[in-house]
Amino acid sequence: MYIPIVVIMLKLQILTIIHKIFRIGLLILLLAITAESAIAQNDYSFFKNYEPFKPDTCRKFHIAIDNVNFFKNNENKLNRQADYTITGTLLRPKAVYYADQRLRLELGGHILKYNGREDYAHITPWFNVHYQPTDKIAVILGNLNADQGHLLPEQLYNPERFYTAIPEAGLQARYNTKRFSTDLWIDWQQMILPGDPYKEKFVFGARSNLEILSNNKTLLSFPFTFYGKHEGGTIGTAPGLAKSFITITPGLVFNKIISGSKITDFKFLTSFSLSTYPKDNVIFNQSNGWGFYASGSVNSLFGGLTAAFWHGHLFYTPQGSPIFQNYSGNGSGWLSNHEFIDLKYHYQHQIMKETYFGFMFDYYFDTNRMTAVNSAGLYLVVNLKVVTSRKK
Repeated sequence: MYIPIVVIMLKLQILTIIHKIFRIGLLILLLAITAESAIAQNDYSFFKNYEPFKPDTCRKFHIAIDNVNFFKNNENKLNRQADYTITGTLLRPKAVYYADQRLRLELGGHILKYNGREDYAHITPWFNVHYQPTDKIAVILGNLNADQGHLLPEQLYNPERFYTAIPEAGLQARYNTKRFSTDLWIDWQQMILPGDPYKEKFVFGARSNLEILSNNKTLLSFPFTFYGKHEGGTIGTAPGLAKSFITITPGLVFNKIISGSKITDFKFLTSFSLSTYPKDNVIFNQSNGWGFYASGSVNSLFGGLTAAFWHGHLFYTPQGSPIFQNYSGNGSGWLSNHEFIDLKYHYQHQIMKETYFGFMFDYYFDTNRMTAVNSAGLYLVVNLKVVTSRKK
């Protein structure tokens, strides 16, 4: 008698899940069809200021100046994250010297200044050694190449960190071929010496991408990310146990290029994130969570439009965008399940080489609490090079 009831309940649950997936897919499809006026990019592809390595260069010296000017407004009505506006400028002047065709050194400074404040957010030195023994392999010491947030998804890496965070520094290795690429790095955020009253902190990551199918106009790829943060150390005197936050995210991307049209391409992406964190019975009274992400995007000469869906269950990662986290950044506690629809419009214009103007508007609708959140930003990214010596 109980078996038919269980079967009926199971069928109803499966039908509910199928209905929800159908609604999400229909929304993405409609936006893909109707977004004909929607740039060539709809992500943060212009968030980059790492000096491109030129292997044919030797015994040459130049001055590079990287600059980001930004205005970002975040309107938040969920009472779980801060509602704030940030505006300011980032300046990174540096001297660049190629000691060999395989070795480059950079020395300079990194300055972040918010408008409306007399103090500086941070002033730090910039030092970088880039060794590239082949065209496929690169090893970086000192300040790292964190362009586009290592291509990490927003749930793992908040794009705002591109212009607000202290530059990443540590060790990085990159490998790139026609079909496979990988980026491995350690960002050492706080080292300790014997007796220091605080913990050692570092962030580590590995992002790989394998092209399964690739031709002139169609790309099917499998991105995989392993990302985490560790707080601990055995020689310091800070109380408490070591903590590790780790997230594993496999995904699948389909991208189609369209020729001879105002629409340049469209893309579908899906990923699943499994997050683990320390159970301490105070904040983290559980030890893991997960999140599912699906999106469809259309790019054209006039802008990029993306429709996405996110569902997180006890999901948390320390450096991800706050809107994706199930744990509140302001201490208001956990949400067991967090679900929203995300609509994005991004525009970028290349003024000249390595110099971009960008605008973006993000709209998030919380489907559980029927509340909307939005953010808008203006950006001017300027990367200049002043040649002081030329090859004769």
